[in-house]
Amino acid sequence: MRLVAACRPIAIEERPGGVLFRLQANDDANVRLTCVLHLASPAPLTVAEAAVAGLLCESRTLAQIAHLRGVSVNTIKSQVRQVFRKLEVDSRVALVRRLAP
Repeated sequence: MRLVAACRPIAIEERPGGVLFRLQANDDANVRLTCVLHLASPAPLTVAEAAVAGLLCESRTLAQIAHLRGVSVNTIKSQVRQVFRKLEVDSRVALVRRLAP
């Protein structure tokens, strides 16, 4: 704890799933410390949400997904909202980037 107290931040970066801190000792330019704070992972997707997410990544429309899944468009809209919330994305492009290997 004394080491961290004697350091100043030189970089703070948001990373997927966490925050990276780079610290440098106040009295020595050669002493650096890198810490990564991992945030709790979001809630896992249900089977239905994962299926909807996969179809969204295939560029299917909400109507096409509803027809393929045998449910209403409103059900798909609700599942899309849950997928976006759980994966912390706000668009289809961000969803594809998040799920891409």
